[in-house]
Order: sequence, then structure tokens, then C-alpha cells
Amino acid sequence: MGWKMYSILCLCICIAQPRHLSSNHHTDIMVDPKRVVSYEDMLKVIHQPEKVIIDVRNVDEIKATGKIPSSINIPLGEVQNVLKSMSEEEFKKHFQRSKPSSSDELIFYCQSGRRSSEALDKALKLGYSNSKTYLGSWNDWSSRQQ
Repeated sequence: MGWKMYSILCLCICIAQPRHLSSNHHTDIMVDPKRVVSYEDMLKVIHQPEKVIIDVRNVDEIKATGKIPSSINIPLGEVQNVLKSMSEEEFKKHFQRSKPSSSDELIFYCQSGRRSSEALDKALKLGYSNSKTYLGSWNDWSSRQQ
């Protein structure tokens, strides 16, 4: 079985059932399959400005690899503070778009899906009830953009 086929199989298995992700901080995060978006979903979402795509990788990672079109960068360590405390005016100045409301759809991604799942958990706890994660994240996106 080739690498790409194996990756797709693993992604399908992960989407078909809730997934536990263990972070370096010894916390487990279970991802509800209804909160997972696919590559095909992302191809549509990048053209829907009302949806907020958030890259939670560090700035250096993005500079080295690039980013998904129309995404904004809020590193994982800043997600909670930005969503909870940043004013609408500050958000607009920093990200050139309106701050999302708690009912807006937020889609998080990172390099491989772990940090985006942590960001999803933080957003849900803050009341952003339509938040999702792109589990394939940058690894999946970049491998399909060739």
C-alpha cells in the first residue's frame, strides 16, 4: 500500500469515529466527527469569506511552508486570548476582517491536526459552537496542491 493511500485510509478511519489526540501537555482531546472538515470541504470554504479559517501554527512554520488561502494566523498559544479578549477594533486592525461572533464557523488547522484539535477544544469552551478542525491540516493540503 502506497504512502498516500495509507494516509487516506488513516484519515478515513479517524473521521469515521471520534479520535483521541494526546498533546505534549498530557491532555486528551476527542474530536467529534461532525466537527471535522475534509480537503474537499476546504476547497469550498476558501471561497466563503463568512467562514474563518485559522492557522494555529507559529509564524516561522508558515513562512517556511506557506498557508491555506484566505486563512489568518493565530498561533495556538494565543487562540484563547484573541477569541476571548481581543476587541473587535483590534481584531480588524490585526487580521483585516471582522472578529467572528460565537455563531460564526471557525475552521482550525495546523501542520498535522493535533494543535488544530486543541484550538477547536478551546474555541468550543469559549462558546464558539460552530467551530471545526481540518484534521488533515497543512500536511494534507500541501500534498494535494501539486
